[in-house]
Amino acid sequence: MKVPFRRVILVSLLLPLGSVAAPLDGALVYTGKICVTCHGIDGNTPSKTDYPRLAGQSADYAYGQMVDIKSGVRNNRQSEAMRPVMNVVSETEMRAIADWLATLK
Repeated sequence: MKVPFRRVILVSLLLPLGSVAAPLDGALVYTGKICVTCHGIDGNTPSKTDYPRLAGQSADYAYGQMVDIKSGVRNNRQSEAMRPVMNVVSETEMRAIADWLATLK
């Protein structure tokens, strides 16, 4: 799935403004929060072999992992690298990302 570059930039600029009335687009949040850098644009092509494939994970599982990484409950080598990224992702954004990832194969 390709996301137009202009759309990514626009969403990246708007996300810090807070919540909006419409539900967040998980694909745009995923791209805007740079998840694509390590997990791939499709959530299934990580940049390193030890990075997890996220596509198709249960939404509740993926959301729970993000919350645990952000809070420090999940604390291993990979989660240490993820914590700075997760610190700029709100719980609403985590839910949108998790819901979107669950729709992928």
